[in-house]
Amino acid sequence: MSKPPLDIVKASVGQRVRELRRSRDLSQAQLAARVASHQEFISDVERGEANLTLESIVRIATALSVEAAELFGAKSRKRAPRKRGLKEPK
Repeated sequence: MSKPPLDIVKASVGQRVRELRRSRDLSQAQLAARVASHQEFISDVERGEANLTLESIVRIATALSVEAAELFGAKSRKRAPRKRGLKEPK
Protein backbone atom coordinates (compact mmCIF):
# COMPACT_ATOMS: atom_id res chain seq x y z
CA MET A 1 0.00 0.00 0.00
CA SER A 2 1.40 3.43 -0.90
CA LYS A 3 1.77 6.31 1.52
CA PRO A 4 -0.81 9.11 1.51
CA PRO A 5 0.39 12.29 -0.27
CA LEU A 6 0.59 14.25 3.00
CA ASP A 7 2.94 11.67 4.51
CA ILE A 8 5.14 11.84 1.42
CA VAL A 9 5.38 15.65 1.65
CA LYS A 10 6.11 15.56 5.39
CA ALA A 11 8.87 12.97 4.86
CA SER A 12 10.36 14.97 1.99
CA VAL A 13 10.36 18.23 3.96
CA GLY A 14 11.84 16.45 6.97
CA GLN A 15 14.63 14.97 4.89
CA ARG A 16 15.41 18.39 3.41
CA VAL A 17 15.47 20.02 6.86
CA ARG A 18 17.91 17.33 8.04
CA GLU A 19 20.15 17.84 4.98
CA LEU A 20 20.21 21.61 5.42
CA ARG A 21 20.78 21.38 9.18
CA ARG A 22 23.68 18.98 8.77
CA SER A 23 25.21 21.03 5.94
CA ARG A 24 25.31 23.96 8.38
CA ASP A 25 26.87 21.77 11.06
CA LEU A 26 23.98 22.34 13.47
CA SER A 27 22.61 19.91 16.02
CA GLN A 28 18.88 19.46 16.38
CA ALA A 29 19.09 21.34 19.68
CA GLN A 30 20.88 24.26 18.03
CA LEU A 31 18.30 24.46 15.26
CA ALA A 32 15.51 24.22 17.83
CA ALA A 33 16.99 27.17 19.73
CA ARG A 34 17.08 29.22 16.52
CA VAL A 35 13.45 28.31 15.82
CA ALA A 36 12.43 28.96 19.45
CA SER A 37 11.19 25.39 19.79
CA HIS A 38 12.27 22.07 21.31
CA GLN A 39 14.74 19.49 20.01
CA GLU A 40 11.91 16.92 20.01
CA PHE A 41 9.98 19.08 17.54
CA ILE A 42 12.96 19.20 15.14
CA SER A 43 13.34 15.44 15.52
CA ASP A 44 9.65 14.96 14.66
CA VAL A 45 10.03 17.25 11.63
CA GLU A 46 13.04 15.35 10.34
CA ARG A 47 11.27 12.00 10.75
CA GLY A 48 8.25 13.32 8.85
CA GLU A 49 5.99 13.04 11.88
CA ALA A 50 5.31 16.73 12.56
CA ASN A 51 2.31 18.44 11.03
CA LEU A 52 3.97 21.77 10.23
CA THR A 53 2.17 25.07 10.15
CA LEU A 54 3.15 27.75 7.64
CA GLU A 55 4.59 29.71 10.53
CA SER A 56 6.81 26.78 11.52
CA ILE A 57 7.96 26.29 7.94
CA VAL A 58 8.96 29.94 7.65
CA ARG A 59 10.70 29.93 11.04
CA ILE A 60 12.70 26.80 10.15
CA ALA A 61 13.62 28.17 6.73
CA THR A 62 14.71 31.48 8.25
CA ALA A 63 16.82 29.66 10.85
CA LEU A 64 18.49 27.71 8.04
CA SER A 65 18.94 30.87 5.89
CA VAL A 66 16.88 29.55 2.97
CA GLU A 67 13.59 30.44 1.34
CA ALA A 68 10.64 28.42 2.61
CA ALA A 69 10.16 26.88 -0.85
CA GLU A 70 13.59 25.26 -0.55
CA LEU A 71 12.23 23.03 2.21
CA PHE A 72 9.94 21.57 -0.46
CA GLY A 73 12.85 20.98 -2.82
CA ALA A 74 12.57 24.16 -4.88
CA LYS A 75 15.81 25.84 -5.83
CA SER A 76 16.55 29.33 -4.59
CA ARG A 77 15.57 32.00 -7.09
CA LYS A 78 18.36 34.49 -7.31
CA ARG A 79 17.31 37.48 -9.31
CA ALA A 80 19.79 38.83 -11.80
CA PRO A 81 20.52 42.51 -11.29
CA ARG A 82 18.49 44.74 -13.59
CA LYS A 83 20.36 46.75 -16.15
CA ARG A 84 19.70 50.45 -16.00
CA GLY A 85 17.63 51.90 -18.78
CA LEU A 86 15.97 48.62 -19.76
CA LYS A 87 12.39 47.89 -18.90
CA GLU A 88 11.27 44.41 -18.12
CA PRO A 89 8.80 42.93 -20.62
CA LYS A 90 5.19 42.75 -19.47
